[in-house]
Amino acid sequence: MTERRALFVAYGSGHIAKVAPVIRHLQAEGVRCELLALTLGHKQARRLGLEPRGYRDFLHLVDRETVLARGQQLLAGNSHPDVDDFESQCYLGINYQEWVDAHGEEEAARRWAQGGRRAFLPLQFMGRIIDEFRPHVVVSTASPRSEQAAIEAAVMRTIPSLTMMDLFGLPHDNFLRNKVFADCITVLSDFVKGNLMAANIGAQRIVVTGCPAYESLFEPGQAEAGQALRDSLGWNGLTVAMWAGNLEEPGPGVTPATAGMALALDVERRLRAWVEANPQVALLVRYHPAQYHFFPDLGAHPRIYRSVPTQDPLVPQLHASDIVIVQASTVGFEAALIGKRVLSLSWSPTVRNIDFDYGKMGLGESVERPEDLVPCLAGPGRVPDRRVFPPPGRATPRVAAVIHALMGD
Repeated sequence: MTERRALFVAYGSGHIAKVAPVIRHLQAEGVRCELLALTLGHKQARRLGLEPRGYRDFLHLVDRETVLARGQQLLAGNSHPDVDDFESQCYLGINYQEWVDAHGEEEAARRWAQGGRRAFLPLQFMGRIIDEFRPHVVVSTASPRSEQAAIEAAVMRTIPSLTMMDLFGLPHDNFLRNKVFADCITVLSDFVKGNLMAANIGAQRIVVTGCPAYESLFEPGQAEAGQALRDSLGWNGLTVAMWAGNLEEPGPGVTPATAGMALALDVERRLRAWVEANPQVALLVRYHPAQYHFFPDLGAHPRIYRSVPTQDPLVPQLHASDIVIVQASTVGFEAALIGKRVLSLSWSPTVRNIDFDYGKMGLGESVERPEDLVPCLAGPGRVPDRRVFPPPGRATPRVAAVIHALMGD
């Protein structure tokens, strides 16, 4: 029998958590899986025992010297302490050079000035990787840039493709505005399937499987690890709030009081004052894994723990928390799944601009103004709307079964 080959493309540590269980499941069934793990996802994949590749492993598919020179020029301000600089250099140089080759120097410079790396869509490069690996199926997460380019390159070659979604398919989601979709899209729940169908994505493409990334929440030992964290911090008997914050990107309604780190730091200061005033509470500060290094440390306190998200696993911290506070983050959904109170900062420009409010979705409580945050912490909470939740059982074998079907097994 011909060896089956699957190519996975995923960005960031959270997205690796989606594909890793499926890769391991398929490998156990004899499928050869190749993982292109991008930026923060590379270290996470290695921590999970996978053998990922990065952009640096495919320099033989491009003009090496040209792309490395390009990447070096762009590296300043586009590096991260948890991403190897050489990998960032390769990523930036390959993507930018693809613009130059396709559109010329002037247009490439314009695109960079207008959108930076967020505008990348390396169709040619992803096509070369696919041609080299010759997979029977291409699988990606629902992110733009490299992931979407991999799907589009596969479609161009009539290679079966699958996109794994972890979010809700709300009207703001740029994924809905793609012109090209995978042959199959696995989604979290019937709620998400309805949202995709409302955006004119055909029902025949959509399979409700749940998302493998959320299975780890219920793995044996995770709740115990959360209790062990409380024990180590001396927080038994306290009410623990997690602030899972992120930067506010430029956009409508963003003011100096909310832009960049401003909103998140204001929230942290309010929560620190709450801790100072109440000896029965504690605070866990966890900024986004791609952004935490931008935020200053506001000082040590015995009932405040500042997480390093690329080192501290999220799931035990969620289990250790009673209340989780978010802007627009899947951390809020994960908290709701294991029965934690979720507060959604609905005054956040990000939340307003993309209408990503857990209160509106029935999964948490909306906090309308900064001054309402601390009073809300003393509230009773609400029962989440389970219509958004995934179906019972494990998502991994369901997604793996869809992949097998796409490969003709």
